Amino acid sequence: MPYAAKDRQEFIKRSNLIPDSRVLDFGGMLSEELNSAVFGITSKRVLSNAVLIKPLLLPFKNSVFKSVVSYHYFDLVSSEKLDFLFEEAARVLDKDASFSFMIMQWAATNEAQKSNLLFNEILKSIGALYQHDFEEISLKLNKAGFTEITVESIRHDITVPEEFVNEHLLMLGNLVKLEKTQGGEGLKALVKQYFHKVKEHGESMLPAIHFIAKK
Repeated sequence: MPYAAKDRQEFIKRSNLIPDSRVLDFGGMLSEELNSAVFGITSKRVLSNAVLIKPLLLPFKNSVFKSVVSYHYFDLVSSEKLDFLFEEAARVLDKDASFSFMIMQWAATNEAQKSNLLFNEILKSIGALYQHDFEEISLKLNKAGFTEITVESIRHDITVPEEFVNEHLLMLGNLVKLEKTQGGEGLKALVKQYFHKVKEHGESMLPAIHFIAKK
């Protein structure tokens, strides 16, 4: 998401990363901003400093990172798997190290964000995105051994450019066609709502929730 570059940079600043320290980018979403980090990715990509990982069992020794960060990767992970991911993050972090990540806040503050909310609801319905409760995440962090947990609501207004809206429409159109071949039509009405909403109001990214926890 090149249109979210400023948001990623602000996330990194809030994370208070120690210069030249060993950082793991869980999900590899910050490859353009953190050139020296280790990028844990789940599928092969042309990316330097990348390590192909199984998120539930990281291929690193204990206490080897000063920071673990993740920018919206956990939106792609089910709540059940977060317990294991947080335990692995705690295991590879050094003492007094930080774990910083952002997830979506599923609440729109304007009509353009309602377009994005509807798009995300469609993806959630097919299991491509997951909605997480911040209180539940705080409990999971505590269970994994993290302390000093801070939670900040990040309210921004990032417009999704037309070319990416068109990609969303194409993706949803293909999903409707696929569903029809399987004898279903549950997505059609939602996709139609998204089409009319985004045509009238455009689309903007939803607010986010930023967690920072100490080991």
